[in-house]
Amino acid sequence: MYRMAGLALAAAAWLAPPTPALAADAVKPLQAVAFSVADDNLRQFGFALESAALADRVRANLAEWEFPLPGQGPFSHALQAKLGKVARRETPVGFSFSSGNSDPRAAEFQKADVLPITCTLRDAGNQAVLIERESTFSAHAFGKDVAQSYVTDKLVDQISTACLDVLEHAPLPKTEGRVKTALFKPKWMPDVRVEVREIPAAASGGEGSGTPAAIGDEPKKEVIIHNQGNPVIFTFGHERK
Repeated sequence: MYRMAGLALAAAAWLAPPTPALAADAVKPLQAVAFSVADDNLRQFGFALESAALADRVRANLAEWEFPLPGQGPFSHALQAKLGKVARRETPVGFSFSSGNSDPRAAEFQKADVLPITCTLRDAGNQAVLIERESTFSAHAFGKDVAQSYVTDKLVDQISTACLDVLEHAPLPKTEGRVKTALFKPKWMPDVRVEVREIPAAASGGEGSGTPAAIGDEPKKEVIIHNQGNPVIFTFGHERK
């Protein structure tokens, strides 16, 4: 008998702090980024994958989000993606459905075969790591009978998603208005994109006004999960929506 484990939301990987990075005023602007895919674990899917071919397609996707990723230098920064080995781990960020043991104490509770992808942004001059983040993706699509072209397409999407997250969180000066996606129309969209917004406290009440601020006037955090359909918005405060 199957038990429904339900829809599991795992946004912790995006909300967790990234690798400690240099202060924004201590690094140079993001002018030209060299992108590459490491050769690690590219043969684990049953056939050989060309890292250079993957990098070219990922570079095109990221460039659509108006990040400077030219095909040749000189470069101000270096961005590299590295695939880990498919392993049985916690479900990846986003929504997932599983059927099985619904007991949260069970060893297989909310576990799935996932592919970890680490994306690292460095200063091209001194090779200092500015930010490094690991993202995990479902490995369900990488079955033995799946065509090589489908696996390649899926990997391109997943690597692009992981590295877009790094670029968007990089502590570097960015082009004004670049993060406002309403100003440009990217053809490629990531599998899942988590945006965290700070909602400021209400101006009324509080210190200096003679009236204590209400609980509802405290700052809040809004988490938006952008997927291929309608975005899902969670607001965290005393209401715990």
